[in-house]
Amino acid sequence: MKKFLLAGVALAFIGSAARAADLPVNAPYPAAPVPVYSWTGVYLGANIGYSWGQSKFDATLAGVATVSRSERMNGVIGGGQFGFNYQFGMWVIGLETDIQGSGQKGGSTPVSLPFLTVTTDHKLDWFGTSRARLGFLATPSILLYGTACAAYGEVKDSATISVVGVGSATPSFKDVKAGWTAGAGIEAAFGSGWSAKLEYLYMDLGKTEITFAAPASGVVASASRQTTDNIVRVGLNWKFGPGAGPVYAAY
Repeated sequence: MKKFLLAGVALAFIGSAARAADLPVNAPYPAAPVPVYSWTGVYLGANIGYSWGQSKFDATLAGVATVSRSERMNGVIGGGQFGFNYQFGMWVIGLETDIQGSGQKGGSTPVSLPFLTVTTDHKLDWFGTSRARLGFLATPSILLYGTACAAYGEVKDSATISVVGVGSATPSFKDVKAGWTAGAGIEAAFGSGWSAKLEYLYMDLGKTEITFAAPASGVVASASRQTTDNIVRVGLNWKFGPGAGPVYAAY
């Protein structure tokens, strides 16, 4: 009798275990979506930095001297930028334009003779660039990019020529010159459409030329300058409009 009772209990236990195995298992809740920054959109921002450049000075004083030298032209810069990015996969393409106020200036005395001196002065009051950008995402929020295209700026040149016992004259030149620029940078996004960048640009604004005569001496001078610049700046951008916030990855 006991054997029959134990066998019945065992059969009942096996049956309930089999029914439990057939019950559906609840799947775990999906993980919360991970926010991934989107670089696509229109942005504007501000920047500040420093420029150190050279003004290559070549001058000929007819019948007196020929001079060729490079003069430093350094100063603080600051301004604003506006642009657009489009992201496709790990790549970002875009266009950016900026305008800068500049405190860059330089000068020297390239000619110093017993009867004649020439003192030069060179300034870059403002400049701007319009550039294409192509970048690669090192991480979803860190962009490494190269950039290049057009540059322009207002160049001011003057030269004071003084003749002992006669007097002096200071002819000047001011013009907006066009040239080119190229460089590279890194930009990091930190949420809500904000990003910060560090950028280097090389800029070449071409040559300016000026001709002048010394007072009452018959000495005629002609000069040309090749203006180049190195620019390092930090900037802060804010992306606005559609796509300004984070984009959530599918799960």
